[in-house]
Amino acid sequence: MKKTILLSLAVMLLAGSAFAQDGGSKVESALKKYRFGLFVGPTFNSLKPTVDAVDGGDKGDYKVSSTSGRTSFSVGLNAELAFSSKYSIYSGIGLEWNGGSLSATHDTSSTLNPEYASSADVTYRNQYLAIPLGLKMYAFEVADFKIFAQTGFDVSLLLSQKGDWNIKGGPKVIDSIGENQKLNDVARVFPINVGWHIGAGAEYGLANGSAVYASILYRNGFTDYTTPQSNDDGYKFSDGNIRSNTIAIRIGYFF
Repeated sequence: MKKTILLSLAVMLLAGSAFAQDGGSKVESALKKYRFGLFVGPTFNSLKPTVDAVDGGDKGDYKVSSTSGRTSFSVGLNAELAFSSKYSIYSGIGLEWNGGSLSATHDTSSTLNPEYASSADVTYRNQYLAIPLGLKMYAFEVADFKIFAQTGFDVSLLLSQKGDWNIKGGPKVIDSIGENQKLNDVARVFPINVGWHIGAGAEYGLANGSAVYASILYRNGFTDYTTPQSNDDGYKFSDGNIRSNTIAIRIGYFF
């Protein structure tokens, strides 16, 4: 009986050891497919009206234009899952500061709704939490640099909005000027912005298995950036469909 018990224990220990070794190798193999990193870099942002003139119906018509962009930066963490030597899926999380300046002026040939402003000049300085999902493709190597292209989609959640405004005229409007203040009731922004991006870059592997990289991305938002019709009475205006555009330069490091 004792021999049987001892033999059973020995078999169990050997089996457990073999499973641990096999399981450990599988875990190690799986982890090799993942890598994590961080990035930082400048961004060059603008807000683009999709039309030059907005038909506001009974609210009045507005001429809309982009007056200036905004230079800022982004920082974040990224993660990649390689499913071959050429292709990886990537995601992550980042903080982005973007915005730009818009001008909307009422067309005096149309009737102005009394709750709407006759003109609005607004500079947006917004902060977002961005979550991307995309595909990275390694094309070729040049002098130990891996050249890659990438494309994907991202969802950005509004964290804060500040800016400047100059709003004038209208039956219910007292001329209002603000500088570097919250825009909540004066120039509202939609809380979620969805877009797509495309870019290219180069990666250089280091001796310890980590890597550094540099890339340039172009991002185009395809959801409306602003919602000025939801401003407080007197501050409302129409700007049509505004799209956010960004060119981002990123310097990153993979652990």
